[in-house]
Amino acid sequence: MMKLFFTKNKNKRVYLDNAGATEIGGRPTAALLEALSIYGNPSGIHKEGADAGILLDKARAMCGTVLNAHAYEIYFMSSGTESCDLAVFGTYFGFVDSQELLVNSQNPPHIITSSIEHPAVLEPIKQLERDGKVRVTYLPVYEDGIVRVKDVRVALCEETILVSVMYANNEIGTIQPLKEMGRVIDEWKRDNGKTFTSYPYFHADACQAANYCNLDVLRLKCHLMTVNSSKVYGPKGSALLYKREGIKISPVTLGGGQERGLRSGTEAVPLHYAFGVALLEAKELQEKESARLRALRDETVKLLTKEIPSIIFYGAFDVSNKEVKRSKKQENNMESLQPTAYSPQPALRLPNNINCRVPGISSEEMILRLDAKGFAVSHKSACASRETEGSYVVMSLGATELEAQENIRISLGRSTSKGDLDRLVEAMKDISTKYTK
Repeated sequence: MMKLFFTKNKNKRVYLDNAGATEIGGRPTAALLEALSIYGNPSGIHKEGADAGILLDKARAMCGTVLNAHAYEIYFMSSGTESCDLAVFGTYFGFVDSQELLVNSQNPPHIITSSIEHPAVLEPIKQLERDGKVRVTYLPVYEDGIVRVKDVRVALCEETILVSVMYANNEIGTIQPLKEMGRVIDEWKRDNGKTFTSYPYFHADACQAANYCNLDVLRLKCHLMTVNSSKVYGPKGSALLYKREGIKISPVTLGGGQERGLRSGTEAVPLHYAFGVALLEAKELQEKESARLRALRDETVKLLTKEIPSIIFYGAFDVSNKEVKRSKKQENNMESLQPTAYSPQPALRLPNNINCRVPGISSEEMILRLDAKGFAVSHKSACASRETEGSYVVMSLGATELEAQENIRISLGRSTSKGDLDRLVEAMKDISTKYTK
């Protein structure tokens, strides 16, 4: 059994940026060290190559088990960004190559995505849009940070080739109703005489969700899914793209034709093997760790609300959570998420995520002052953390540019204890008292 608490030293640094990257777990570390002795190229036909190929197959099978997918539907990448890029660009170029529909400036292919996607999804889509190659619908997320399934249905049209919606947001932690979206897309296809593997494809960026959500691609009706090792206590430098058998995407990295022609380049066997071990372990710990972190998070929200009355939280919490300060508009939007006898209350937010703002203190100042006190928190996506602009995710919820320059992201992990969070609340209260403008 893996230890979830590593030290009780009250003066230790407290890492609360697990949405940015997780530490490497004990089992993945052991797997990585073991696999480093397997040095052959998995494309080789000699014994050393065969040994590497066997280990790579094991990694693929472990990942496939977690996703309820065939091993041959798992393609290894170097990062979540590369996986998302391939999902977007690969779908577009695969569509153009197939010439399933007439591609011209008057009738361009259509992509549906949300306004709060990670840059790894938004940037390739925006590049295709800038080049005039596609038309894009950016779905709103309202003040609770959740896409409405009916908006997906309304946006679907004959030219749609891709729907890409992240499973859980990396900044505000809100969980999107992917299963319902997948069902709506599937029903639309059947109503229009299409098969399940016809366009549009459904892609889910599940990097943030992998520790806490069900990744069963058949249940979610996904055609493509991205998962990243560095978010599930595995090593950096490994990720996967699930591609359902029967759908066509074109490679964007050309060369020796590794990964069954979809991603050329010699595979990083030790990294991928450790990733497979980490993903399998995340699945094993999912239920217990989700419950533990949810309790810690909710108690921390209560304490922050009590100690810093001006604090504001972003993104949906459970409907029953009365401690969270919401605007009247957000309360109205939450009504549409109320459970019914036929639709039980889903999880609305990752159990490890808190996104909040202390009015009058900029994100940068709060982060640096907390860092000086021994706490690592962040502002927005790690990829954009050095940018000075406000978070576009928070602005998508209705915040102003100034307000979006004051939020911070607190993301708990396996090593987080109640004592850590009690100290964090004390530190934030002290900073709020001394430095609020």
